[in-house]
Amino acid sequence: MGANTSPITAVIPFYNEVNTVADIVQRTAKHVDHVVVVDDGSTDGSADTLSGLDVHIVRHPVNRGKGASLLSGIDAARRLGSEFVISVDADGQHPPEYIPELLKKAKAETLVIGARKSTTDPMPTSRRWGNRTANFFISWASGCWINDTQCGFRIYPVSLIDRIPLNRNRRSGFVMESEVLIEACRAGYAIASVPIPALYASVLQRPSHFRPGFDVTAIVIMVGIKLLSRALYFPGLIRCQRQRLHATQQEAILN
Repeated sequence: MGANTSPITAVIPFYNEVNTVADIVQRTAKHVDHVVVVDDGSTDGSADTLSGLDVHIVRHPVNRGKGASLLSGIDAARRLGSEFVISVDADGQHPPEYIPELLKKAKAETLVIGARKSTTDPMPTSRRWGNRTANFFISWASGCWINDTQCGFRIYPVSLIDRIPLNRNRRSGFVMESEVLIEACRAGYAIASVPIPALYASVLQRPSHFRPGFDVTAIVIMVGIKLLSRALYFPGLIRCQRQRLHATQQEAILN
């Protein structure tokens, strides 16, 4: 935000988030120039709670999934002249107050991810193991270590979405967001992370949309296809594990 820079746009996809979406929009709006909300076929009146708020609304007449919703929101941000898009979940897991911290690392060829670190609100066990599995395989296919591949609190350079091949028909946001990381690294983009709190039981007012069995399987299949296309990409596996070891050593030194 500010003179001499393009406007910063936040994209907030939602599907039946009547209890939380308006609060997230208002908190997010304090830190960005524009807020784009994508109503992905909600049936609970979620959109009605946004009446009177300064938002740009994109509506899907039927539920198309988070992956499609994110891309619709990014398309809207592009029309608003934004070079960077901040994706924020509408369920309250992502504290908008950390947007300034993510923006500090925003660069033209860097994808910034919020990395959930806090243990005050622990991640459900099935989700934690699902994330660890996804982190391993996605980092392998990316060729760089990414310590929270499943957090959707991110800053995307719009140029990234223009440059990389994405399946725009993917319904699963978890698969789409994983695919973006792999293709970003292949395109030469850096991945930066910013520690954020892990918020689950204290904020969620509905069960998580993450399905450990189905979503992890879908991610592994997508990653497997990417790896097979590069003869399993063993150099990427070696490189990401070296980076992981280095990051672990640095964290131990700091603590």
